[in-house]
Amino acid sequence: MTRNLLTLLLIAVGNILSATAAPLDYSKFKPLLFGIDLDYAPLEYVDKHGMPQGLDVELTKELMHRLKIPYTYRPNTWANISGDIIHGRVDLGMMVYSPYRDSIVNYSRAVFHMYYQVVYRKDAGAEFDMRHIKGKSVAYMSSRPITDTLSHAGAELHVVRDLPKAINDLSKGKYDAVVCFRYQARYHIKNLGLTNLKAVDLTLIPREYCYVSKNRNLIRAIDRELVKMEKEGVIDRIYGDYIATLGYGEIPSWVYYLSAAGVIVFLIVIVVLQRINSRRLEKEMRRAQKSERLKAVFLANVSHALRTPLNAIIGFSDILMKSGNDDIPMEERQEMDYHIHKNGKQLLYFINELLQLSDIEGNGLQYHMTEADIGLLMSECIEATRPQVEEGVKIVAAPPHQQLIATIDTSQVRLLTMHLLSNAARYTHEGNITVSYEARDNGLYIAVKDTGEGINEQLQEDIFTLLNNQNTFLQENTPGLGLSICKAVVDALHGKVGAQSRHGEGSTFWYWIPCKTKH
Repeated sequence: MTRNLLTLLLIAVGNILSATAAPLDYSKFKPLLFGIDLDYAPLEYVDKHGMPQGLDVELTKELMHRLKIPYTYRPNTWANISGDIIHGRVDLGMMVYSPYRDSIVNYSRAVFHMYYQVVYRKDAGAEFDMRHIKGKSVAYMSSRPITDTLSHAGAELHVVRDLPKAINDLSKGKYDAVVCFRYQARYHIKNLGLTNLKAVDLTLIPREYCYVSKNRNLIRAIDRELVKMEKEGVIDRIYGDYIATLGYGEIPSWVYYLSAAGVIVFLIVIVVLQRINSRRLEKEMRRAQKSERLKAVFLANVSHALRTPLNAIIGFSDILMKSGNDDIPMEERQEMDYHIHKNGKQLLYFINELLQLSDIEGNGLQYHMTEADIGLLMSECIEATRPQVEEGVKIVAAPPHQQLIATIDTSQVRLLTMHLLSNAARYTHEGNITVSYEARDNGLYIAVKDTGEGINEQLQEDIFTLLNNQNTFLQENTPGLGLSICKAVVDALHGKVGAQSRHGEGSTFWYWIPCKTKH
């Protein structure tokens, strides 16, 4: 019994030592390099004497003292800080959490949360909320959530790298508004003495401000120490009255609704991903390493696609909740109701597609092979798609009804054809959509040709597997899951699928499945 207890104790001590060894592997000869932004006041900056200053610098000084880690600073510009961390040129930094970098770096628990504000001139005459930002020139530092929200609101976007200059230019009339964090708006308006500017909250999900490093063990040690520092009130003492500006003080009621909605969406995504990944791992154990790599990419893409319509729904809902019945003209209220309904349907459609893709890849396909008249089947698909086609666009079969009998699973062929037709209808605003079919190479070949927008060259290579591409995130101008579903069905049928397109000159999507045919 004593020997067993001693063994367990040794194992526990070994685990503790292994978890803390890496973070303490620094010395005065090889100190930890802490990367700071040259001009990110008041959090971190370099003063006129070249000395690092700011609240982040003070917090890190206290943190490194507690961890007994020698350290030094390596200042750089805002545009290059993330690259220094990702490529290991510095050991530690502080950044806003990004799900797009979560798979390549390690983030600590949040030191605090940051909220967005929109800054504009007092003489603008209108509050800059989601209703009044359309057509306005808005400057901001590069951020995907801001880009998505402002693009959907119809703003004219200007990405800047020098925020103080942008706010000063706003004061002089160069821009209509600047979007930044609360503390940035407060600090720069006061520091620059710009009395003609004001700032209000913008309905966006608050961002977590964290320590970030390639060293996972270092982040684990920092997390343990941050918990102690928060309980002891060290963080409140260091950041002082900026805590309220950064997000701890005033939490609007919409944040709670937004958080609840975010949790629901997150749970939906997690459940779907678990279904897909668990079934895939059971069938493809030899590809486990690749599946693990794709998991983070898939989550980032799906989260991006779900968040875009959700931001619009919550933004317009927030306006309706805060306004009285007489504050908003009926025409504007109806337009906002329309956008909420439209984005809600888009969110539901995407989730349904995701579940459909999950069923195909997880359960496989159940075949029900029967002889079918392909011409008649194509005519049915065309008629079902016709209500989706814009006025003036013709949708036809070529040849109109050539006799071709094939032994197929009609439900799967109908599913494939409808997805291709719906995709063509979505991107064709004038001209024709033509469906052709023929017996080819001991199988059935079906093609859908349109005179629409065509496909961007960057998307053509991976058009049927966008969710596996870490450089492509689903946008309004990016095909949804329909083509991924087509790829999964065709692969299950042991067929082929492809596309030819030139941007601005239309596209042709086709698939071939093996089957018996006769005229």
